[in-house]
Amino acid sequence: MKSIILLLFIAVLIQAAAAQIFIEESRFGGAGNSPGKFNQPLSIAVSPKEVLYVVDTGNHRLQLFDLQGNLQKTIGGFGFNIDQFDRPVDIWVQSLINIYVSDYNNERLQRYDGNMNYISSLVSNTADAMEFQFLEVASCAVNSQKDLFLLDRGENKIIKINRHNQKERSFGAYEAGEGELEQPHQLDIRLQKFLVVSDVARKAVIQFDFFGNYSGKFESDDFKAPAGLAVSNQDEIFVADPVVRAVFYINPTADRIQQVGMALAQPLRKPQDVAVFERRIDDQTETRLFIIDDNEIIIGKFIRQ
Repeated sequence: MKSIILLLFIAVLIQAAAAQIFIEESRFGGAGNSPGKFNQPLSIAVSPKEVLYVVDTGNHRLQLFDLQGNLQKTIGGFGFNIDQFDRPVDIWVQSLINIYVSDYNNERLQRYDGNMNYISSLVSNTADAMEFQFLEVASCAVNSQKDLFLLDRGENKIIKINRHNQKERSFGAYEAGEGELEQPHQLDIRLQKFLVVSDVARKAVIQFDFFGNYSGKFESDDFKAPAGLAVSNQDEIFVADPVVRAVFYINPTADRIQQVGMALAQPLRKPQDVAVFERRIDDQTETRLFIIDDNEIIIGKFIRQ
């Protein structure tokens, strides 16, 4: 009871000081390698089927939960086989058919169906032009035209592969001018016409159109190492910064960046990634955030002021 009262009191204080707040409702996980525990997870995502996916990087596996944090399935383990990973770092689950896992040290992108049955692997082809070869797959995103964008952290570039499985273009490398990526971390889709990339070294979120043209950046003096990011159905961007120990909010028109107020049982330690889930309840939109904080997952409600 005391903890509930404390959270409510903190929430009232934050409401007076911040325009957007996150109120913790529960958390789960903890350090370990048994099912439901984590070893430095780096990515989290919610599928359209309301499944919560956590990329348990240090344990070389994926863990699937319901939206209350109840474990549903564990997949993977260290190795190179089709059902194994070597330091997976990201997952894309927004496609209705395909799920993609960035298997970093195995230098491949693994593709699964909605039930996590293996479909195929995408690896670099030495017969391709150099601009289309890749090393460490750090992230990927798929747009509504079914174009796949693969983030290669080895050469800090993005490769676009169209729906016909043709490598169409590469962008973001050192010759990209203002769009040069220095330490890109994660991808997402915004407004169904832009690709957004968090870049730790540039301390910004970089934006490109689907043709690879640089179209701006979102930066703040408060950013130190913007890492995991998520875009809501309302085209808001949430960014986790483990150095600042905060989650940031970029509004739909992208003219305001602010730190999200937090009503938590304990302060953030090392937020690595954030996932957003929205649903309509009684003609209102309920927004929930899922935050990776060190080896725990925090579940809570996001309230717009």
